[in-house]
Amino acid sequence: MAFYPFTAAGQAYPRNQWYVAAWSHEIGEKPLMRTIAGEHIIVYRQRSGDVAAVSALCPHRQMPLETAEIVNDQIVCPYHGAAFGSDGVCVHLPFQKHVPAGMDLKSFHAVESAPFIWLWVGAGKAPDMSRLPFARSLQPEAGQTLLFGLKTFHVRARSQIVLENLFDQSHISFTHPLTLGQRCAANGPTRPSEIIDDENHLAFLRLSPAKDTDEALRALFPDISAKIRIKGRSELFGVGLVIAAGSEIIACDAEGEPASSMGDLVFFHAITPETDHSTHYFAGIMRDFALDDDAISNSYSERNDQVVREDIRVLEAIEPYLAEADASDEPNFVTDAAAVRVRRRIEALMENKPAARACEPVGG
Repeated sequence: MAFYPFTAAGQAYPRNQWYVAAWSHEIGEKPLMRTIAGEHIIVYRQRSGDVAAVSALCPHRQMPLETAEIVNDQIVCPYHGAAFGSDGVCVHLPFQKHVPAGMDLKSFHAVESAPFIWLWVGAGKAPDMSRLPFARSLQPEAGQTLLFGLKTFHVRARSQIVLENLFDQSHISFTHPLTLGQRCAANGPTRPSEIIDDENHLAFLRLSPAKDTDEALRALFPDISAKIRIKGRSELFGVGLVIAAGSEIIACDAEGEPASSMGDLVFFHAITPETDHSTHYFAGIMRDFALDDDAISNSYSERNDQVVREDIRVLEAIEPYLAEADASDEPNFVTDAAAVRVRRRIEALMENKPAARACEPVGG
């Protein structure tokens, strides 16, 4: 039986993929315990600074290792003192020399690419590094960009509906009327002017019509032109890293044509399955203007926090009823096109089919 919202796949999310396990700043010398894709894991930082990830339960009596002491990079179980290397191998037992079969922890491949710790979720020991998501726009540059508002949320809903929600513009006016405002034009959300569909990257790009510059923008950018355009983008990197509201402010010439970039504001999200029916949600913001203005940072952070919580309320309301849902005969709206395209891409990956298509321009 297909797992909603898929029509063929009988699983909840793709394996053999990279998922965010934590923020870089969360990982230190003490273990962080988290369930990722149904696996109980601990993540910690070794003396070298490298990150290690192993299964979180001692094979002897299933003691959780989140309170284990790390001694010379070895995990010491707080129940009976079994010691494990960063590769998960049991290297010492206090009361005997013989290590029984089955005493090793499962090890996981972890990669740090700030601001994230990525974990390979898949069969076999060789991770596919080509599938590691890389969003160049999320790489902070000292003195040029600011990374802020980093939060972690827990969602009692399956990861795919959390992911698809980030590509659904038509819900904004109804789920977020106070935080994001009314954006429901008579013809619905603006259609993408371009779709980029590569092997590890799917993007929907939009360019607004020219409009008069308001006073709020003039306060941020004193030299801005009389008219501006907004270059928006919704992007999926890999299977769970999303830029859902990338907005670049473009100054226009007298004819309303794009002239120069004034500033870029990026809201990004990492969606990681915890179990088939629950999700870790990492959210953050980046900008390249007003870097020293704490008031702007606090304002954006507070609003983003509220927006995410508004989405979570809706998604958690939906989840209890999805066991009875059948996506094969579910109606879709015209405005569901981007979310459904994301769904088909993820389902293709679960069926080991190529996810990418050729770049496709579409009408605006």
